[in-house]
Amino acid sequence: MRAAILAAAFLLIAFLGARDAAAQEPAAKPAEAAAPDPPPHIAYLDKEKTIYVTDFAAAGDSPAPIAPPNSGPIDPGSIGSPRPNASDVDAPPLANAGANRVLSDDLLRGFKKAGYKVKYLGPRDPIPEDGILVSGAFTQTGKDGVLRLISPGPGPAGADVQLYVTTGNLLRTRRALYEPIDKNANSAGAPIRLNPEVARLKFSVPANPDPKAVKKVAEQIVAELQRLTLQAAAQGLSGSGDPINQYAKP
Repeated sequence: MRAAILAAAFLLIAFLGARDAAAQEPAAKPAEAAAPDPPPHIAYLDKEKTIYVTDFAAAGDSPAPIAPPNSGPIDPGSIGSPRPNASDVDAPPLANAGANRVLSDDLLRGFKKAGYKVKYLGPRDPIPEDGILVSGAFTQTGKDGVLRLISPGPGPAGADVQLYVTTGNLLRTRRALYEPIDKNANSAGAPIRLNPEVARLKFSVPANPDPKAVKKVAEQIVAELQRLTLQAAAQGLSGSGDPINQYAKP
């Protein structure tokens, strides 16, 4: 009987010791979550680089494929009538030019006035290997809630046009600002979706803008890109190397 009591006591002491040891062991650390991918970023302006401006996409556009990077000179008059370049951006816009043509002309003037080197980039011009490309699209959301390209200009008044603008560093691979929802649909008026991997700015334009309205939105675009560039510089995020930017305005 005494031996049984002693055995039970030893078992109790061993159990209590094991429990105390387990209690003193540090709790297992939860698995750390993977760091999220950095948000999409625009390329900030840089006075050491040329700012290239292209006509913004609009309904009915059928641009030819853009040629691959080329070290040769860019011909600003490679399609249509001659376009402004770094030396003639002060030429007056054509009276019968569409809003996208007038906007690109006004942007070239605005960036040049702000002290940047500028050049027009046409659909058939080879893409330079360096510089900042400013591009965008004229869009409108229909009654069905679907986004489509639109061509602002003479016609019946309607809802304001949503102008999406993006910038990209030509040293890096360019992603499309948008894509058609149905790739087999006619491009004119076909529903599109914006690329979530491309950072963009959004501006409002009248459905039938006059030259003053187009000039005003061009000034807003230049001013906003300059503001973001200065903000990035203050945060140490901008410069000729164009590091991964941590700020992107939706």
